[in-house]
Amino acid sequence: MSSSFQNRIPSNMWRVVFYERRGNRVHVDRTGPWLPEKRLATNWAHWFCERGYHVALQDQTGEMEKINPGLPS
Repeated sequence: MSSSFQNRIPSNMWRVVFYERRGNRVHVDRTGPWLPEKRLATNWAHWFCERGYHVALQDQTGEMEKINPGLPS
C-alpha cells in the first residue's frame, strides 16, 4: 500500500450501538455503520436519543461510551 493511501485510513472509527429490552434481557445491537469521526457518531447518537432510543458509542477497539443513563424499560 502506498503511504498516501495509508494516511487516508481513519485511525479510530465509531458507531452507534442500540440497547433494547427483550423480556428480562437487554439486547445490544451493534449493526450500526462505522463512522470516521466521533463527532458524527455523537450527533447520530443524540438524534436517536431524542426519539426515545437507548444508545451508546463504540470505538473500533470495542470500548463503549453510554449516552443514555440507565437501561431501557
